[in-house]
Amino acid sequence: MFLTDFTKQDFDNLYNFMRPIWVETYTNIIPKAQIEFLLDKYFKAENVQNFIKKGYSYKKVDGVGVLIYQERDNDVFIDKLYLPQEFRGKGYPEKVFNELLKLGKDLTLNVNQANKRAVACYLKNGFIIEVIHDVDLGNGMINKDYIMRKKSNK
Repeated sequence: MFLTDFTKQDFDNLYNFMRPIWVETYTNIIPKAQIEFLLDKYFKAENVQNFIKKGYSYKKVDGVGVLIYQERDNDVFIDKLYLPQEFRGKGYPEKVFNELLKLGKDLTLNVNQANKRAVACYLKNGFIIEVIHDVDLGNGMINKDYIMRKKSNK
């Protein structure tokens, strides 16, 4: 199966798995302090439990990547989709989007405007930019995001 549920070991390893990916992805986009803040916010064990309580699903992408999403009333919000560098450019995002579209809802996500690789991937896969959005993280940290949408065929 392409998307599989996280095991306890996957949750235990999540922070260490994500750390090098985030450092590589965001070092030239956001300050180091912001990278550290967001890694803790999204991937520390106690924070992950809070996201699970809010209805977020954690999936392995073909055993090599991470997908975190939340099915909502009117859409499926893709919170995180990350692959290690050696697995990029192999069509994984398209497969993920096709799987999620089977839920019969539009796909939405936020992406940092300066993350050119991710923005290009989403545009290539049929997402459109709906809104430019500044997310205040506190302590003077701002994420400058696009909110993007891919329409469901249903």
